[in-house]
Amino acid sequence: MRCDDPGIVSGSEMFVDTPSDLARGMLYYITSCGRFFTEYGYRIERGNYNNYMVFYVLGGRLSVTSGGRTMVADKGKVGFLNCHLPHEYHTIGHTEFLWVHLDGGITDKFYTCLTHLYGGFVFSHPGADGVQKMLARLVNSYQSGQHMRETERSRQMYALLTHLLDGGAPGKAEEQQIFSPALRFIEENLDKPITLHEMAGTVNMSHYHFSHLFKKYYGCSPYEYLILERINRAKYLLKTTSLPIKEIAQQVGYLNASTFSSAFSAKVGLSPTAFRAFPL
Repeated sequence: MRCDDPGIVSGSEMFVDTPSDLARGMLYYITSCGRFFTEYGYRIERGNYNNYMVFYVLGGRLSVTSGGRTMVADKGKVGFLNCHLPHEYHTIGHTEFLWVHLDGGITDKFYTCLTHLYGGFVFSHPGADGVQKMLARLVNSYQSGQHMRETERSRQMYALLTHLLDGGAPGKAEEQQIFSPALRFIEENLDKPITLHEMAGTVNMSHYHFSHLFKKYYGCSPYEYLILERINRAKYLLKTTSLPIKEIAQQVGYLNASTFSSAFSAKVGLSPTAFRAFPL
């Protein structure tokens, strides 16, 4: 479908879609997508467009404003814009970009997490090539007239969002090289007080850099990872031994049973005693 809005030049295409009630209530869905070639004069300003926008700049520059902040996306940059809020964007000269308007599922949580992770709604992404390919595949599927089921379209949307989320992590080999000593240290010392400085020291990093890199890869802070490992060890001991709760608490690094029970209940939704009695 051609689009003749001001500033959009020949070769541009856009496609629209309307989700079913099922998709709107349960799935990720697309409301429109396309590939635009633009020039000076292309400008969009909205109060609320009732969805989110993911875009990839193939060439040129796109200026984006939201929440009183303006960011410029140049070639190779990725954008994730909350179009439920007032926003404006315009191209600076000749610009080409792929875009998709989407919503549903937990898109709002992806948006909050990603913009916090990358420091804004426009960012450089280590997996930007993958973002480009996934967006191009989506646009091409509409262009070719593929009649895709909404569940499959939802899977594609979820794949895009998770790629954005974990694309900033180191590769598997690098992860093993970086984090293995820290993970081994945690596993071997769950019964002892462990500090962030000690964890970072095992990989010769500052605690700030270690924490930042760790969260990028695992999606949680080193401290939360430590808590989860303690809870997992406690679950194992509760189900495979008859040790008193107080002793289990000490074996997983808690000074007293009360603090342990509070931490366990917060993560599991059951007290240690109830978990022990509850059939798995």
